[in-house]
Amino acid sequence: MKQKSRKVHKQQRFKVLPGEGRRFSFSRFRQAFAFYVFILIALVIIVQLGYHWLGDQFLAWRLQVVTAEPGIMQQEVRTDGVVTRHEVTIKAPADGLILQLSGTEERVPAGTELAILGVLSQADLQSIRGFDGQEPDEDLWKQLITTWQEFFTADSEGEEEHNEETEFNDRDQIIDNFGDFAVKEFVTIYNERPGHLSYYIDGWEEFEGPFYPSGTDIENYREGSSLAEGDLVEAGQPILKIVDNWQWYYSIVLPLHPGRTLTGLPAVEIEFDFAPHAPVQAKIYHFEIDELSKDVRLTFIIEKQLPGFDRVRRTEASLFYRRQQGIIVPAEALFEKDQSVGVYLNQGGRVIFHPVTVIERQEEKVMVEGLDPFSLVISRPELVEEGQRLN
Repeated sequence: MKQKSRKVHKQQRFKVLPGEGRRFSFSRFRQAFAFYVFILIALVIIVQLGYHWLGDQFLAWRLQVVTAEPGIMQQEVRTDGVVTRHEVTIKAPADGLILQLSGTEERVPAGTELAILGVLSQADLQSIRGFDGQEPDEDLWKQLITTWQEFFTADSEGEEEHNEETEFNDRDQIIDNFGDFAVKEFVTIYNERPGHLSYYIDGWEEFEGPFYPSGTDIENYREGSSLAEGDLVEAGQPILKIVDNWQWYYSIVLPLHPGRTLTGLPAVEIEFDFAPHAPVQAKIYHFEIDELSKDVRLTFIIEKQLPGFDRVRRTEASLFYRRQQGIIVPAEALFEKDQSVGVYLNQGGRVIFHPVTVIERQEEKVMVEGLDPFSLVISRPELVEEGQRLN
């Protein structure tokens, strides 16, 4: 039985019947067509938007279209000048040793105690300095100064404190320990007028107002210095000064241009190198025009105190003048047409010529009148023509 069934199985054959294939469906075709049309429209829209955006960007870049914006334009000139002030020097009343100074440099009222001078004889002064001009032994000198300062303090506060706080109770003990360098008396120095206290002395304190030093004077100028406690001074030597901090002066020499222009202005703005970012208003106090040497001498008066003004003599500065407000455009946008100066504008996608009046020029920019703010100015007018469509 098994052999027969196996034989019958081997004789069976399978046949492939021919099919009719997939039938056409109009509904499927309509869906596919709609899909592809939608994709095509989307691509067209994207291309159009990209073309206009990129086209506008490329056009703006090629023609260098800029926006005319309101701004401020002012002329600037760099200069080197001299500062003068009304300065009253206070001189040492006698030979001696500076024992105390008032401290900080600031405005002080009249009658303020400024310094304490320990009076020395001329012989003692010369002995301390030495015949060869050398300073005495530093350690010994510091100890001598400290001792006299303590002695003065104790002497001024009363005999009881004098005996308790001072290592040396009287002048004889000090003389025994430090030789013949004896302070004869103590002199208190006061100021007679109010003003800004300054210890900076440079030898030019006598000059006030207009001051135009010669080249030799400038070359021989030396920076000043300040005295300190423990310094020796001679009678008549300036030791400090009272400066009028309400008014001071700045004198310069400029060529005829722009010097002549500045003489006709009521005021300028000055920014000093010693006080950056702190411009001040300055009025013209004095001027001289020398046609022969082709220069203008100018002195400005300043009525505002700046930090460090009392220690400055020579300084550079920037002068700003003719400060004006207006519409600023690139200088290369200007050109002449039909005997008129103007610019090309992109107005609604069309190139139009717009005449303007030039107020001021400064490097690569100009300030103009007759142009509306935020107008689209074509900086390369040689690439377009009036009436041309840009998009």
